[in-house]
Amino acid sequence: MYIPQGVKKQRPGRQMLVRLAESFGNCTFFPHRNRKVRRKSAVATQQRSWKLKKLSRGAVCLLLAVAAVATLSGFLVIALARSDVFALSTLTVQGNRMATEGQILEKSGLARGVSLLAVDCGEVESRILDHPWVEQATVKRQWPSTVLIRVRERKPLALVNLERQDRRQLYYMDGKGEIFAPTTPSRDLDFPVLTGEVRTARERNLRVDQDSPAWLAVDFLNLAAQGNQVLPSLGISEVHVDPERGLVVYLIDHPFPIIMGKEKLRTRFNLLVRVLAQLYQKDKVKDVAEIRMDYAEDKILVANH
Repeated sequence: MYIPQGVKKQRPGRQMLVRLAESFGNCTFFPHRNRKVRRKSAVATQQRSWKLKKLSRGAVCLLLAVAAVATLSGFLVIALARSDVFALSTLTVQGNRMATEGQILEKSGLARGVSLLAVDCGEVESRILDHPWVEQATVKRQWPSTVLIRVRERKPLALVNLERQDRRQLYYMDGKGEIFAPTTPSRDLDFPVLTGEVRTARERNLRVDQDSPAWLAVDFLNLAAQGNQVLPSLGISEVHVDPERGLVVYLIDHPFPIIMGKEKLRTRFNLLVRVLAQLYQKDKVKDVAEIRMDYAEDKILVANH
């Protein structure tokens, strides 16, 4: 047989050894190591299964405990609600002056004998707020048998002359411009009157439109309500809203008009206070026929009879 030069002929025994070596190289020949790996895997699987069973038993026990407590609590609440332990026996109203206690209790919807556990304080507060004079209401349960109602009423700033249902009537207006209740003969009427072109808008409540000239009157009355001795709000008889001249103010003790105009309201109010102070000091108020705050730039016209 021809053998190329440089290649040695392998003997049959050597060829067999090479094949056996290749076969052994492709096999995993460590049976004791495979047994250890399988043993560890089985132990880890058993541990995971045990932990899951333990967690499942704990979760079930917790759920059962919660359900038992909720059930017992429900039965307890029902039993207490049906008993006379927390039956409402005393209703106390505080902070009311214009709204009567009977009106507030009627709005609350509460009745003596009902269980305090069944009283929804938020719902009761909402019902009380339906009273036109109530601006804020707080309802608290005082165990075992009392409900305390505290109200804060609106503070009227002026009376507004409005036309409703084809007739004019005076309504109370607060410092926010909200018109909240019609006047009655038994109520306090000692407030300035807002007349003229009063445009209103309805948001949550009826109120003076902030984009209308009438809102200047609200600002003017709020300035007067700050307690100035020369021009207090109780010294103002009427604030008239005129489309052309703006605000026209009338005092209680003096019939002459004070024309405030449509702009620079705070500046003109302060100037008016100084002018009136000088007129009172010199005892010349009785001779005044008209005061014009819009006469010229930063000038005032005091016209006499």
